Amino acid sequence: MVKAVAVLTDTTNGCMSTGPHFNPAGHVHGAPEDEIRHAGDLGNVTAGVDGVASINITDCHIPLTGPNSIVGRAVVVHGDADDLGKGGHELSKSTGNAGARVACGIIGLQG
Repeated sequence: MVKAVAVLTDTTNGCMSTGPHFNPAGHVHGAPEDEIRHAGDLGNVTAGVDGVASINITDCHIPLTGPNSIVGRAVVVHGDADDLGKGGHELSKSTGNAGARVACGIIGLQG
């Protein structure tokens, strides 16, 4: 499941090296449709039985240019469903209690 855009600190320790959710406004964790949320909160994506998930995300909180550009930041896939800040767990308001980081990649522009 794609969970969040994270602050990239380095890649020396794989996905564990990415920082916290991209959150330039200092908000609590939430769902993509929430007015108040981390900019990098992208919600849940479920893969099919073949392990493939196709996504298309359009979000004004994660621009490709400007001071809050996500270029050079990481996209992180977590192992569990994100509770979107509404689960009542101690991690709900910071990470959505989404579990371990299982994959990640760096956002870049081509061309």
